[in-house]
Amino acid sequence: MANTLNGTQATKRIPSIDRFRGTVIFCMIVFQFIAGFPNLGAISHISSHAPKETAIYILPNLAIADVVAPMFILAIGLTYIPSFRRRAERSGTKVAVLHFLGRYLSLIGIGMCMNGINNILNGDSKPLNYVIIALTIAVLVSGLITLILKACKAKKAGKVCGKIVQYLVILLGVLGICITTVNFIMLCLGKTDHSFGYWLVLHHIGFAGLVALPFANLKGKKGSIIRLVAGIIIVALFALFHEGNLPHDAFDSNRELIDVVADGGLSGGFAYGGMLLIYTFFADMYYESKKNYFISLGIFAVPVAALIAAVFATLPEGTTAWAGALSSFLPINKGSVSPSYVIITAFISLVAFAVYDAFNFYKSRFDPLAWYGKNPILLYIIEFAVIGGINAALGDFFKTASVLVSAIIVIVTVALLTLFAYVLNKKNVVLKL
Repeated sequence: MANTLNGTQATKRIPSIDRFRGTVIFCMIVFQFIAGFPNLGAISHISSHAPKETAIYILPNLAIADVVAPMFILAIGLTYIPSFRRRAERSGTKVAVLHFLGRYLSLIGIGMCMNGINNILNGDSKPLNYVIIALTIAVLVSGLITLILKACKAKKAGKVCGKIVQYLVILLGVLGICITTVNFIMLCLGKTDHSFGYWLVLHHIGFAGLVALPFANLKGKKGSIIRLVAGIIIVALFALFHEGNLPHDAFDSNRELIDVVADGGLSGGFAYGGMLLIYTFFADMYYESKKNYFISLGIFAVPVAALIAAVFATLPEGTTAWAGALSSFLPINKGSVSPSYVIITAFISLVAFAVYDAFNFYKSRFDPLAWYGKNPILLYIIEFAVIGGINAALGDFFKTASVLVSAIIVIVTVALLTLFAYVLNKKNVVLKL
């Protein structure tokens, strides 16, 4: 199957992309929920990240859960350029750029809202967090008012209030970037040795989208190659910093500095941005022809294989366990978004999508992964609010629940979430940014 890469391409949904995206969001939801049931044994550890000893490892210091974020970014990368083209053809390039700017700032903003809710629940009293909490409350209150107005058929007032929600979320996104930038500078100058906040997957997806935006309007084969080269250069520059050691900070290496902030904060965001740009190249190849996609993937496999071999060859002598096993050459480390982590997980994600794409012929009205994939952001928010609330209220009970009770609770919860995803799909309800 060959596809033409243009704005109209994305108007027809590709089943493999929806199913791949759905698998990612399903894993993010279910893995996190299962983690609250320790009596389920190894299954409950599937959400554990490296370097936890309980995590399920596939390579030295690389757990199954560590691949979920790169797969989510691939799900974005597969539609990033077609979505931008479609928007530009419909409304003009300037409008498309502003829309994408707002979209990816909003993703960071939603992540900041989640941080704000956690701050409220944890009773965090840091002055900076009061600002985040205040803006989060403003978003929640204005969002509730918007829903009430729309339910009362007050469309004009509801639209105005909805815009207020949108701008507040974008403001939170800008604030999030400012905070992590100041935090990064202070870490580099040795003014602090801790993080000012926690970056979630949404933060990094949002920041990666902003990094890729300057290259979005490049067209044709030349544009594809420029995006690939830009992605490689960003990852290479990040590698130089990651493997270095600043003289005035409080850390033994830059890897430790980056690792202080969850998933690397600002610098890690650039690494994910480089990853997204590389993904857009593979997406371009996919839309041209599957043959080009597999040829590109085969070429990519060569440096990936060499990198994995180098990682194994430089592991500490006597290494018997993969938890926390850091090689002396480009160690795999999700916490600092190490260059080897970016390259290897990007390849794994691309191979995984190729497997999904092989089943594009499958057509069925019962397609739960596609249901999840059509509404990823809304389901992620629902997971945070509902599953997070359930865990907060019943977490102690879950920890002591028997295997049978734990299994029943998990199965029923997953069934209800899947039913909710089905209803959203049936009613064509989609949260768009």
